[in-house]
Amino acid sequence: MQKLFNADILDIVPVERGFVYACRETLQNGNEAVAFYHYNQEIDIFDRIPVVSYINYKFGECSYDVARVLGNFVTCDVVSLSGSTKAVSYPDGTLKLLGSSGEILSEHKVLYLDNPACSPAVNGADLWLVVPESNAIINYSAKHDRIEFRVGSSKDKTFCHPSDISVYDNKLFISNAYSYKIRTIDLTNYTVADYCLFNEPVYKYFRVKDIEYAVLQSGVYSL
Repeated sequence: MQKLFNADILDIVPVERGFVYACRETLQNGNEAVAFYHYNQEIDIFDRIPVVSYINYKFGECSYDVARVLGNFVTCDVVSLSGSTKAVSYPDGTLKLLGSSGEILSEHKVLYLDNPACSPAVNGADLWLVVPESNAIINYSAKHDRIEFRVGSSKDKTFCHPSDISVYDNKLFISNAYSYKIRTIDLTNYTVADYCLFNEPVYKYFRVKDIEYAVLQSGVYSL
């Protein structure tokens, strides 16, 4: 495991050759500002990028229109659903479905046991979200605005404040901030297993080609 950098990260998004991220920085005059960077894993180079490049990386087609409609385009996660529909999720449980031109098709508040669901991942027609305060993940139907089923609960320790979810190799990878673990769920039989154990909180896991990354409390690492 190799540490790449540490920053006050607001958002991190995998892209074709690495990732882009937004972070909070303190200027010389003491004011705070948001800065944007691109990491190219093929040549191991960090470059500061303009906000328009970050928006293009994050939202793809019609990115400017999407950012304009959303207003807050940094603290959300975006995934592609069927066709050209995008799902944009915020930490407070707000879920917006966007059309091909960036227009808002619908807006919902996704809650489980009155706690917000966020950080979505897509597997086929399934939309998965974490519910940190309920120690659970849910399968949510955006079409019908309802929770289909959930895994975990506040009464057991399957998940411990799950903070992010991703999908690789027909498995869900769930980052658990309070247990310091990445756990997996096999989508063929829904068995749960440990994948990685750290000695500090883990907030996010993602892959770019054959390289794995984890966002921990102390920084961003390649595994």
